[in-house]
Amino acid sequence: MSNNSIWVSTDLVLANTKYGDDETILIMSGDSVDLIEAVADVAQAVHVYDINFNTLKRLRHYIRKDNVDFFDTVYPSEQAIYNTAIVFVPKGRDFGRAQLWSAMQSLKVGGELYIVGPNKGGAKSLIKDATQAFGNCQVLDYKKSHRVAVSTKNETDYRYPSDWGDIPTQMTHMPIVTSFGEIEVATQAGVFSWQEFDDGTQFLLDDLVLRDAKTVLDMGCGYGVIGASLANHVEQVTLVDNNLLAIQCAQVTIERNSITNATVLPSNIYSEIDDTFDLIVMNPPFHRGFEVVTNITHKMIEQAPAYLNEGGRLVLVANEFLKYEQLMEETFKQSTMRAKNNKFKILEGVV
Repeated sequence: MSNNSIWVSTDLVLANTKYGDDETILIMSGDSVDLIEAVADVAQAVHVYDINFNTLKRLRHYIRKDNVDFFDTVYPSEQAIYNTAIVFVPKGRDFGRAQLWSAMQSLKVGGELYIVGPNKGGAKSLIKDATQAFGNCQVLDYKKSHRVAVSTKNETDYRYPSDWGDIPTQMTHMPIVTSFGEIEVATQAGVFSWQEFDDGTQFLLDDLVLRDAKTVLDMGCGYGVIGASLANHVEQVTLVDNNLLAIQCAQVTIERNSITNATVLPSNIYSEIDDTFDLIVMNPPFHRGFEVVTNITHKMIEQAPAYLNEGGRLVLVANEFLKYEQLMEETFKQSTMRAKNNKFKILEGVV
């Protein structure tokens, strides 16, 4: 969500909810300092979950209230402990369903689940899903193409809708064959291309030449397919992502493939990285919500030389329409387009 969207959603929630001083409140995808602080001023305790590592890091920095706790596990592990749950509509319907299901399981009977967000961001669909799953979801208010709705927990045990597939809060496993060998990845809703091997990543691995690279950084690792594929061919691999579900999946991927020379850690681009590498490999994101944005990739490219050894390389795959060539030429001593098809291109920069 944009900052403006967060403000609108926050106003809708605060205008349509009340909290008791003996209540524990759950906030999911809660990138709103104002909401968290306002709820914490009234409620006994506030628990905040988010998929975004950098969001939680920022919230921990700005919010210093003793009754607010932040969690890195994305979904609550305990059931029937919350009086109220607030879910900000996230990107991706499968992930939204996972958050709804997790939040409802965590509510006490009689507790209320609030869903809030922009119409164009999927609020209508998620409210429809809540009605199907829980039998009730009432729209309470509208503001600037945003809406807030509420479902009440009336049962102790809901049945997960069969047409939604597997419960998306649970990891599944998927075999993947790459040019570097076959691996098994752990995956789940909320992680990029979680149901199939991404064509761009496959194109990248099919073209990738390690040369004499001994240390590799898998930037924006997702469920770890690049890092896990390369691990048996280099001395050390580091996998990083800002998505905490991706980090959990990548860690399981590494373990299931008995890889011992890999490190997995959450990081906002290079924020948690202290080492330098012979090779950085990435399939960078270009969406924020439903908008095409390239500023994150620009930072990944611009900052890469500081994390590369002398003669080190950055290799990235991007959709053909994204224009990174000039930035690569400005950033690296040498820059080339290694490969191209009708959908993707592979760019390489050497320091």
